Amino acid sequence: MKYHLDTIPVWDAYKEDTECPFCVLENRVETSYVDSFLGGSVMEPDVRIAVNKKGFCPAHNKLLYQAQNRLGLALITHTHTLETIKKMNERISKLQKTAHNSKNSVLKKFNLFNRKSIIGGASLKQSIQSFSDWLRIHHKQCIICDRIDYSLNRYAYTLMHLWEHDKEFQDSFSKSKGLCFSHLPVVLDMAAECLNSTKLAKFLQTLLPLQMENMDRLEKELLWFTQKFDYRNQDKPWGSSKDALPRILQKLTGKYM
Repeated sequence: MKYHLDTIPVWDAYKEDTECPFCVLENRVETSYVDSFLGGSVMEPDVRIAVNKKGFCPAHNKLLYQAQNRLGLALITHTHTLETIKKMNERISKLQKTAHNSKNSVLKKFNLFNRKSIIGGASLKQSIQSFSDWLRIHHKQCIICDRIDYSLNRYAYTLMHLWEHDKEFQDSFSKSKGLCFSHLPVVLDMAAECLNSTKLAKFLQTLLPLQMENMDRLEKELLWFTQKFDYRNQDKPWGSSKDALPRILQKLTGKYM
């Protein structure tokens, strides 16, 4: 899949002093999508159909709720709930039918070694598993997550283009603090897809040492943060370690603290 270039946001993110420029990008697009789904776009038929089908994950439901547009969220949640009830009724009816058939099979010929009883029990367990799998998928699926993933891939594609064609950006990239563990695979996957073998090797020769250098830096800052709680160090300067904990947590998890 090819993405259109969006160079300005990527450049802006790399101009910030951050542990992961892609965290900056994700935070911006996430805020934008939360605002849009509580605004006029949610009344567009194609958007409403998509929301009804997928809904939002727990994290984005929380952000939508905190946005204080309770009526807007209630309206889109209501139609999503109607769609969910419809799908759930279909699956529950199927599960109930399987349970009924399985029960009758066991009652007619109750025998530990009876093949029909075993088959009936296995069929019921498979139906329960299928229903549980659907519930787990329904719980996790989210239209905002999908759109964020698309945006991050678009930014990763832009990153590859800038790194390949813009010497100034190459310099900025080499002086950055790397990426968090959430966004590093996004960039690595896009690099493998977009760059030929020679350029990919060159890109990795910059990125991978950059990652380790900044992980080592954060480890040392975090160590000093812990040692500052020793009374023998209380008068010594914090240096850059005072906010080391939220920064290493961001590096490891990909979210601002």
